[in-house]
Amino acid sequence: MRCGQRSPWQRLVHRLQELSWKKALKERSREIYSSIFRRTKPVTVVLEIVLVIVAGLVLVLTSPSGLDLKVYREGGLALLHNPSSLYDAILGPVGDPGLPFTYPPFAALIFVPIAIMPFWAAFVLSILVSIVAVLYVSKDLSERIVAKWPKLESYVTTVTVSSLLLVSGPFRDTIWYGQINILIFAACYLTFVKCKSLAPFVVVVGIFAGIKLTPIAFLILPFAMKKWRALIIGVATFFGTQLVGWLVSPHNTVHYWTDVLRDPTRVGRIGYLDNVSIQAVLERAGQSQAVWFVIALIVGLSFVGLLWRIAPYTDRVILLGIASACPVLVSPVSWSHHWVWWPIIALGWITLAQKAPSVVKYTIWVVTTLSTTALFFAPKAISLAFGVFPDEEIVPMWGYIAPTLPVLANMICLYLGFAVRSQVLASEVGIDNFDRELAT
Repeated sequence: MRCGQRSPWQRLVHRLQELSWKKALKERSREIYSSIFRRTKPVTVVLEIVLVIVAGLVLVLTSPSGLDLKVYREGGLALLHNPSSLYDAILGPVGDPGLPFTYPPFAALIFVPIAIMPFWAAFVLSILVSIVAVLYVSKDLSERIVAKWPKLESYVTTVTVSSLLLVSGPFRDTIWYGQINILIFAACYLTFVKCKSLAPFVVVVGIFAGIKLTPIAFLILPFAMKKWRALIIGVATFFGTQLVGWLVSPHNTVHYWTDVLRDPTRVGRIGYLDNVSIQAVLERAGQSQAVWFVIALIVGLSFVGLLWRIAPYTDRVILLGIASACPVLVSPVSWSHHWVWWPIIALGWITLAQKAPSVVKYTIWVVTTLSTTALFFAPKAISLAFGVFPDEEIVPMWGYIAPTLPVLANMICLYLGFAVRSQVLASEVGIDNFDRELAT
């Protein structure tokens, strides 16, 4: 037999392996297809078609700007060509983007690949990746919702959930701004709920915290779950990103942590109508930053206390949903498009309230509905519908109702959550079948 020539037996084995691989691929494709289009009831088909059309029209008719993507690119370009300009007052031409870079040098390093490709290519890539991420999350989320509430089977599918998410203000704006919020949401969600070990989740959190800082708050989850090794890995990952940033650009890293970070106005006006955070509410009410610090600290510790209490009895999606309300509330600036966490926040509070005393349950349902409605339509859009222009310097106080609702609603839910007794949590809220698989 000549060198390199296969024997008949080897050719047979290779052919069987090839057929096995093709069969596995075919079966996997069928599973994915059936999971997306798994219900053939007429009402389901009609609902999916209508929502897909609506989502497509909303995304197409909304004017894309890629503004935040331009900021990312300018940060990457500045690090490549003129590192000393990274934290100038503005980057790029006025209005294109004409905004400051507000992230650590590590973020600028991560943005280098999209900085060296054409803008249109980077924008298309960000849109496609965001949509794919939404589909993956929607598939898992829809299955979990149907498992909890089987009567919703005809209405809750991968297609309907993903369409609703893409139509909502936070997801829509994230896509058209070229933001990375959806990627953070999807990566944290999938690693937390699909992986038995918390290691992938805390590594993802550490990396994204190295880019945008606020995801570091998600390390309250391993703390509440008493997973100390995972907590250490997450903290180490975050510090590792900053070490990489310092090695690449030591001066900018020191400048960022000692000067740039202390100026939240670089991100925008704290009191701007689209800022949905505790500090924004206090700023509009004329309160000092010291008041915000005290309240934010109390709220943050309260989230830790609630999660510590419910962690042994609650499935991971509910834990993540409740925890994800923490960073957007306590961060000085949480634009409405940062609230891509709204679907699992709502699911978390509603599920937690299921077996709470009636007054508590219905209060949580009402305030969660109001909060979700405000976020779904976006505070800016609601204000414009009532003749209030968010970019004006003077906005009537009633014009701030929409961005205030999610803040107050989530704080109410947070403290009402303590009214649910541990015995009820253990017997009624429980760990669902998805998390039982992780536990085995």
